[in-house]
Parts: sequence; structure tokens; C-alpha cells
Amino acid sequence: MLKPERRTPVDLLIVAIIVAIVVVAGVAIWATSSVENTESDPSPVAAAPPASATAVPASYTEAWRAESEATTGPVIVGGVVVTGDGGTVVGHDPKSGTQLWSYRRDLPLCGVSGWSASGRDYAIAVYRNSRGCSEVTALYGSTGKRATSRSSDADNSLDFSYDRDYFLAQGDTRLEIWRSDLVRTIEYGRVDAPVNPGSQPRSGCELVSSAVGSPKVAIIERCGIEPGYRLTVLGSTLDSNEKLEEFGSTLITADLESPPRVVAVGGNSIAVYVSSPEPMLETYAFDGTLQNRTSLLGGPVDARSKPVADGGVITFWTGKATVVLDAETLQARFQVPETLGPGVVMADSLLLPSAIGISEHSLADGQPIRSIPVPRDGYTGGVITLGVIGDQVVQQWGSTVSALSP
Repeated sequence: MLKPERRTPVDLLIVAIIVAIVVVAGVAIWATSSVENTESDPSPVAAAPPASATAVPASYTEAWRAESEATTGPVIVGGVVVTGDGGTVVGHDPKSGTQLWSYRRDLPLCGVSGWSASGRDYAIAVYRNSRGCSEVTALYGSTGKRATSRSSDADNSLDFSYDRDYFLAQGDTRLEIWRSDLVRTIEYGRVDAPVNPGSQPRSGCELVSSAVGSPKVAIIERCGIEPGYRLTVLGSTLDSNEKLEEFGSTLITADLESPPRVVAVGGNSIAVYVSSPEPMLETYAFDGTLQNRTSLLGGPVDARSKPVADGGVITFWTGKATVVLDAETLQARFQVPETLGPGVVMADSLLLPSAIGISEHSLADGQPIRSIPVPRDGYTGGVITLGVIGDQVVQQWGSTVSALSP
């Protein structure tokens, strides 16, 4: 019969040290994890979106305002108005501005966007850590409850685009596309640890602008010593060989003046705004073939001038006018001069921000109907973006979100 093992004082001391190390490591991991540094205060009751307006109100007053440095335009999703500032995302009651829910992390926000995908209304919150804008959380817009999250390498600032199926996050050296569960479908540009080496068609390019439209993504990029900007069209998912699928890539400008902006990706074409050598809306086939050009009023625009898709049209501010595109064909219907941003649709009318407030126009041909003065205290210039929820209008300029009620 074997003698039982004897534990010496040294053995017990070693065991105690190991246990202490494990406990300390566990506490350290917990204390520095995203869970420990997160404060979530969801709403117990889901917000109910108000009924759509049957007519445009004759007047508006400001009901409330909030700071939202992390958004570039009103984020309205799940029946609430969402703002992002510092590290906190807040869902507001549209009428009163009362906080319905909040979500905070001990990290700065890179951006907040709304996204309705696969029957779910999300507020997408992107936070910055040592790997760039890499911490992503999807919150249910109506309650603020966390739906899903992801983390990956990213640039230090991102621009967002989305459709009903995919969400695109673009930096200046790389971009990613995610499904509604935030699983990545493709990455393009700088890839630190490629799964398939050599699968990127180009490297070292600066990504300037992009947009996703199922199942394609269009990218404006500046590559090496090329004399102009390049339009590249990719599939939103990998091909059957788990590689990027490139449909076309071609130089679309002959100079490196103000970079073009992708306005929209449709079922058969891509709309691009070009300000040099003259302002134009250009449409391209997926292989990069130029299909059509329309002269516009405008000038150079930056990333804060974002297209807005609403009510069967896409609107884009050129700096001097708002061009209105058919959402199906991407052809320009008309342009409205002397505006301050893109538009939204309410009760079959087009609403545009103007110097004195909001101008109402016919959605069919852009003919003016009336002008509605609205308060805009503190506005000093720049693009104004509108949003609609029920009969309310929400406007944003800079970091100010201002909710208007009849």
C-alpha cells in the first residue's frame, strides 16, 4: 500500500502564493474589463414611435436641446432621439428631452449612429481605445439595452454608412462592413494580420469616402503617386473563395483638388459628387464606367455633409444647394439653392434647412410651398441636418441637437 503524500510547509506556501496570484489577476481583469467600466441604465418600457404626421405644421418652437459631439446629424431610432457626448449615449423622449435610458463607458466616443437592420432598431456606439475606434456596442434604440458588441483594429476616426443589411465603418486607412449581429463580412485597406495574405487588391491608399448599398460598397481612395482619385467597387461580403470581390476600380478625376464624395450606391449604379473642376453629380456603373453627369451649384464639402435617404429620395448638400436624387435610379430630380443642409420628408413634403428656418417644397419637383421660421440660437454657420419623428423636427448643427415641436 502506498504511503499518503505528505505536504510540507514549503508546498503549502507555494499553493498559497499561486492562489493569491490567481485571485489578484482575476480581480485586475474584472476591474479593467469593459463590464466594470460600463454603466448601463436601460428603460424598463420600450418607447413607442409616434404616428407619422399627416401635414406639415405651420410653426415650430424649440422644445429642448442637448449636446451631442459624437453625432453628425439627428439620430432617431426606436421612437427616441439619441445623443452621444463624452463617453455617454442617451436616449431622449422626443417631446420633452427627458432621459429614457443611458449607456456610459470609461472611454471617449468616436461616433454614434442609428441603424434599422433585420427588423431591429439599433443605436450603434463606437468607442476609442488604444487600438483606435475599435470598441463597438449595439443598443436597442427603444430601451437602451445592449444587443451585441465587437472589437477589432480601427483608425482613430471613422465615418459611417449603412443600409438595411450592412453597416460600414471607414477610417482613412481601413474599413470594415458588419452584419446586423456585428459580425464582420469584409475588411479593406490596412490589414495587420490578414487571414488570406495577398487578398487586398491595393495597399497604402488613403480612403476618402465610401457608402454601402447591398450587395456593393463604393470607395473613393487616393493611391500612391496616381494623379487623381480612384473609385473602387467591392462586394459587401467575401466571394466563394473567401476573398474580396472587386467589380471595378478606376481613376475618376485627373487632379487631386477637392476629393469626390460617394453619395449613394444603388441597385445598378453609384452616385458621386465631384466639386473639381466644376460641381457635378456623376453616376457610374459598378465596373467604373461613367454613365451620366449633371451640373450642380456647389463647392468643396467635408465629411459632415452626409447624404440622407428618406421618403424615396436621397438628398445631399453641396455647400450651396441641396440636390435631390431618386432613390431607385440615383438620377438627380432637382436642386434647391441657398439651403444649409440635406432634407427630410414629412407628409409628402420635402423639408430643407434655410437661413431663416425650414423651407417646405414639393417632393415632385422642388417647387417652394412656404417658409417656416424656427429658432436657432447659437448657430454660427456650417451644415444643418434635419430629422423627423412624428410631427416634430430635430435639427443638428455642430454638436447642438435642437428638438422642435409644433
